[in-house]
Formats: sequence, structure tokens, C-alpha cells
Amino acid sequence: MNTQRPTAVAVAASLLALFSLLGVVSVFVPAFSDGVPAVVVYGGAVLGVLGLIAAYGLWTLKKWGMWLAIPLSALNLLSAAPGIAFAPTTLLFVAATVTVAICALIIVLVVMPASRRAYS
Repeated sequence: MNTQRPTAVAVAASLLALFSLLGVVSVFVPAFSDGVPAVVVYGGAVLGVLGLIAAYGLWTLKKWGMWLAIPLSALNLLSAAPGIAFAPTTLLFVAATVTVAICALIIVLVVMPASRRAYS
């Protein structure tokens, strides 16, 4: 196995860990849960915990980390996308927009050829 971690994998793992941690913490911050359905808030926390596990897998170059990161990022993207159109506050609109962009970036970084070679 290649012991050198590609920059794309390091960036993807770091972004996934950061956004996953924010997903877990957002349950306790009223500004991020005001006017948002409870299923979205608690679902985001569950995705956050799973995202931290996936970020660890990416960081350690485990193939399962890639396979977990892709659907989790897609689910995060899909759960945040309605916030772009229907966010009750400007803060939530910005958070949804940034989340969609970062989740898409994570998927792209994880499936880049150099990243895929690192997992084999």
C-alpha cells in the first residue's frame, strides 16, 4: 500500500471531518436548528458521526473510507440542498450553500485518479 497520502485525500478527509464535526455540534446550537425540521437536525448529527468514521478511513487510506465517504457526502449534499431554496434565515441559506459545495468537492477529491490509486 502507498504510504504517501495524496493531497486530495488529505483535503477531503479534513473537510469531511470538519463538516461532520459541525453536523454533530449543530444539534446543540440553536441558530443552526431554528426553523429546521427535527429529522434534518438529528439526521445531520447521525451523518456527522458516520462522517467522522469515514474521515478516519480516508485519512488512513482505507478503501472502506472512500466507499463510506461518497454516499455520506451525497446524503449530506441532498439533505442540505433544500436549504438553498427554503432556508428560513440567511445564516441557514449560507450554511446550506457552503455545505452543498463542500460535499460536492469531497466527492470529486475522493474519486480523483490519484486518490483512487492510494486506496489500492
